[in-house]
Amino acid sequence: MKAHFDNFNLIEKPLLVNEAGIMIYLYTNYLAAKNKNFFSFEDSYPGFNYSQDMNLTSIDSAFHNNKAYTDFVRSVKMESLPYLEEFFHAQNEDILNLFYIFTENDGNYLPFMAEIFQNINVISIKDFSYEIFDLVFSLIFLRFLGINLDNSELKSANLNEWIKKALKSDFLSLIPTLPYEDKLSMELLRSYSNKKSIYDRLFPLLEKICYILEDNFPKIQDKFMEHFEKIKKDDCKKIYEIINQVGLTDFLIKREQPLNIYGLLLAPNMIIIQIISEDYDDAFIKFGIYSNKEFVEKENKLKHLSQYLKILGDPTRIDILDLLKEKNYYAKELSDKLYITPATLSYHISQLHVCGFIGAYIEGRKTYYYLRKPGFEKVIEELTEFSKDIREENYGKES
Repeated sequence: MKAHFDNFNLIEKPLLVNEAGIMIYLYTNYLAAKNKNFFSFEDSYPGFNYSQDMNLTSIDSAFHNNKAYTDFVRSVKMESLPYLEEFFHAQNEDILNLFYIFTENDGNYLPFMAEIFQNINVISIKDFSYEIFDLVFSLIFLRFLGINLDNSELKSANLNEWIKKALKSDFLSLIPTLPYEDKLSMELLRSYSNKKSIYDRLFPLLEKICYILEDNFPKIQDKFMEHFEKIKKDDCKKIYEIINQVGLTDFLIKREQPLNIYGLLLAPNMIIIQIISEDYDDAFIKFGIYSNKEFVEKENKLKHLSQYLKILGDPTRIDILDLLKEKNYYAKELSDKLYITPATLSYHISQLHVCGFIGAYIEGRKTYYYLRKPGFEKVIEELTEFSKDIREENYGKES
């Protein structure tokens, strides 16, 4: 009988610090946008391929003129703007640069500081301690610096010990291998010794934005609660679909803690899955409040699929899939065959894993990877659905 996991904990309150961090991210996107002269900050939203082409779209276009939602976002952005302008007008260029560093220099994903905020799961600003910031900052720092966190020699009884071991790495020797420009590589390296200063400077800004979010939350509260009601009404069907697609069932069954399910306000279409390691309990799923099937159906189906297609389109990831078609490999074998660093392999593996294209299991001290059908079946299913809407004309064809 197939194993089943149903230990979920629905967190039916917004993560204000997380959302405040995303508001800062939206502002740093706006500052870098090539077409920001066409939009005010409150009327803009990052385009779907924003990080690649650095263009914005209108907030109405992004959310199909959903007035209740766009009114909420506009209000939060307008009220936050003076504080954001003041903060980045001051001597905080180092923090601004941390919003422009993308893992493996891949702009399709969240940058360094935005990744940190997506992993800070506290509801109130009062709960946002430096200890929490320090732990999350250190973990994301190690990932971006290219430390291979799956190295069996780093494994410890708990996450803090694991991070402490990894932080003993020779960072200076890693700098030449980083994919970022020299200025950003050095900014990333300096950020670790400056993280207390970064926390102290960010906290007052986050506090102001958290209060703004709290004051405006009633505008979207019904939609937020409806989001969780749908999850419960469907008996967590959406959660099961993601768990099965990514191949998390066995990993979750070994957990002693429930899997936390959060809602996202300022990233309303996004689904985020966090798995630090098969050996640790720190995992969660976050659903944007409009990440439901009805909203997706309003979007271009190919746009919804584009993340999967981008992941499949990378030459290194194609090589990984080709190798795994032959047999299951453990990490060192794959990195040696592909002539890439363990950290680069870990990055590509994580992208394939989160889309359900590959799975992992542990034998002894080695993590093995294998191909899984669900990710590929989802792409085929979505493309098939898209093709049903195509009207094939008879232009230029002979009868």
